Amino acid sequence: MADAAHAGSLIYIDISALFFQAADGPPLAPDPIGMASEEVGHTLRGVYVLLVDDNPRHRDVLREILRYCGAWVREAGSAEDAVALLRETTPTALVVAVHAPGEAAWMLVRAVRSMRPEHGGKMPVVGVGPDELAIQARAEGFDAYLPEPIEAWSLCRAVGELTE
Repeated sequence: MADAAHAGSLIYIDISALFFQAADGPPLAPDPIGMASEEVGHTLRGVYVLLVDDNPRHRDVLREILRYCGAWVREAGSAEDAVALLRETTPTALVVAVHAPGEAAWMLVRAVRSMRPEHGGKMPVVGVGPDELAIQARAEGFDAYLPEPIEAWSLCRAVGELTE
């Protein structure tokens, strides 16, 4: 039985530990979707991503995926915080968690698209959220949209393709 001091504790898993090979045996986990494991960590090298999600646990998972793929990630807990950060810095790409009904995400994309190109108005925006919001997300100005649940490498691939 768990003691009270550890009740509700969070456990963080380093996903990089999932892809390794024993010195004298076969790989203990398959390479992610056709990508050699040594390439995965470099997919987004040099890419600066602003990650926007109001759910801390969800944001933590997305951040770790992006970092594992080599991105430098800055986080915002709301669309308003993201707009404030965008006044200070211009990331290479924006990754936005979309939650129904989507209004905060739509407001954020409209704010980004209203910026001058040299200040980020044309930066790639990738949405992650419920499948039923995919069509509206594209209509609102998202460059890519990944319906949940996402496959981790699809996020890196989408950001990578839009920032090449």
